[in-house]
Amino acid sequence: MRLNEPKVKVCGITRLEDGENAIALGASFLGFILFGDSPRCIDPKEARKIWKLLNSDKTFSVAVDVDPDPLFLSEIVNTGFDFVQLHFPCTIDLDRVIAWSEIVGKEKLWLAPRVPPGDIFPDHFIPYADTFLVDSYSVNKFGGTGKVSDWKEFTKLKDKHPSKKWVLAGGLCPENLSAALSATHASLVDLNSGIESEPGIKDFFKMEKAFSILHDHN
Repeated sequence: MRLNEPKVKVCGITRLEDGENAIALGASFLGFILFGDSPRCIDPKEARKIWKLLNSDKTFSVAVDVDPDPLFLSEIVNTGFDFVQLHFPCTIDLDRVIAWSEIVGKEKLWLAPRVPPGDIFPDHFIPYADTFLVDSYSVNKFGGTGKVSDWKEFTKLKDKHPSKKWVLAGGLCPENLSAALSATHASLVDLNSGIESEPGIKDFFKMEKAFSILHDHN
């Protein structure tokens, strides 16, 4: 990986072979979605089983869920994931986010509030995580929509809070990845639906093309 090359999280891993391919291509993170309503849902124990079979010395695991109960979140943490990514409505009670931060630790917590277009990003969440993910908005879904996120808003947030890590997500694919990087200068991108043949099944050639673009991008 070149010095300024963006890091990559390949999310929605459900198969060992997809994890192996992602790591071989240079993924820094693999995401395992534990949310039951997701077509990419995987049982936490199955995710850990896959993880243990991977040669993951330079790659980290990320458990992904939506507005989990703190007790279930504790179980996720005890399972042994490196990071936890949580999606939630931006109207959520702040006390719940504080509880998540205390359970996970803000250095390992990625927060992904669902912010409707035109609404202001809820800055009161900023102190409780070191990493924030900006995804595309959907009325009834939390991520994995295939829709492109607001790149201008991402850039604004990244510039406003430079001490935090910002993950660009939302419909990234080989066709728009170069433009997304040029527009945002993102240092970490999240690839999911844009490199799939169907939900939860990664397309190796799409994945390979995406990584090739990332490697070549200046």
